[in-house]
Amino acid sequence: MIKNYTSSDEVNALIKNEDLVVALFSDLGCNVCLSITPDLEEMSEAYEKSHFISADVETIKTLVGEYGVFVYPTVIVFTQGKEAIRFERVFSIGDIEASVSRYNDLLFG
Repeated sequence: MIKNYTSSDEVNALIKNEDLVVALFSDLGCNVCLSITPDLEEMSEAYEKSHFISADVETIKTLVGEYGVFVYPTVIVFTQGKEAIRFERVFSIGDIEASVSRYNDLLFG
């Protein structure tokens, strides 16, 4: 399940404290962001130990500077508090799933 965050502090705490976080940074007016959400939701069900989150950077403007989010959608995979891989604007859901699968296997065996 994708959890929507409305606070920079909540996003930062989750990234810092969890082993694998997949974060969708978007703008609620972004149609591409809205269209990939169901795919990420489905992926979240397959990787139960991973945390899938979304955050509207137009609402939480501090995330722009904290994570260098300048285009929508931006999906960042964090492992043990560090950015592992980033997908911006043009990417495939398959690429995201391959990365999540790899890090999930490495972290959770």
